[in-house]
Amino acid sequence: GMLSNDNNKAKATAGSTKARSLLEIARLKNQRNADLWLEAVRLERRAGNAKLADTLMAKALQECPASGILLAEQIRQAPRVDKKSKSANAIKRCPEDPQVIVAVAELFAAERKIDKARKWFDRAVLLNPDIGDSWIHYNAFLQKNGNLEEKQQLKEK
Repeated sequence: GMLSNDNNKAKATAGSTKARSLLEIARLKNQRNADLWLEAVRLERRAGNAKLADTLMAKALQECPASGILLAEQIRQAPRVDKKSKSANAIKRCPEDPQVIVAVAELFAAERKIDKARKWFDRAVLLNPDIGDSWIHYNAFLQKNGNLEEKQQLKEK
């Protein structure tokens, strides 16, 4: 009933607090580590602390200004009205980063600019075929928007 629900919330809060302090220690020991920053930002988002997440993202990008994973996350988390400017900024900073390119491709897909999105997804997997996430996002895009031939071609890549 109510009690166990409150208990779960307390456990989640305690878990967040512990994770938060571990991430802070890790960031102090590993300066300019984009992965640690990304986890810290996501932790705050999951905990419902959007403002803190945004503050951490700003600090993260000061420390790691050319981090593709941070810039891609920033595009995905931005309010719709800010996505275009965040994308332009990310492309300026990291024109060849597959993670940025995938985030921009997703933005085009969301705007129903299907051909443009397809070109950007193609570019991302060509730049670095070893990033599994790029293939996953591309595949999800094609399941929604691709024809049979394109779905088959992706399997062959």
